[in-house]
Amino acid sequence: MKSLLCDSGPLIATFNDLDPDFAKCVRMLNEWQGRVLVPEPVVGEVCNYLRNNVRNGPLLEVRFLQAVTEPGDFEIVNPVPEDRERALELSTRLVSGPLGYVDGIVLAMAERLKVSDIATVDYKFLGMATPVSRLQPLRFVLQES
Repeated sequence: MKSLLCDSGPLIATFNDLDPDFAKCVRMLNEWQGRVLVPEPVVGEVCNYLRNNVRNGPLLEVRFLQAVTEPGDFEIVNPVPEDRERALELSTRLVSGPLGYVDGIVLAMAERLKVSDIATVDYKFLGMATPVSRLQPLRFVLQES
């Protein structure tokens, strides 16, 4: 079964109908044929963003948590120590750029799990991840739609 590794942006957009990327993210997730993997650190980032930056955020946070914890479309995956070490390596290597820990975890987990399909609305991630990734080619599914 094909897997998609999801960054926080598409999930934030999916649960916030005022987000400019709402429609394309909802469509992409609805049309995806396979597992949608959500790294645990992404869950925290999405919850924090929805709760603190979006109108009716606490309610949206609960809806998001229901969606990712109930059996169905999403599977929460936990990073292993090697993922954290790789995220640290990436953050250190790209310290002058905007690639942070969660971005590093997404890329590290993609490499370890050999999941080349990544959902992100973060264009800086695209430019920074591709040259440093140990997994080639990366496929950014939202940029293809």
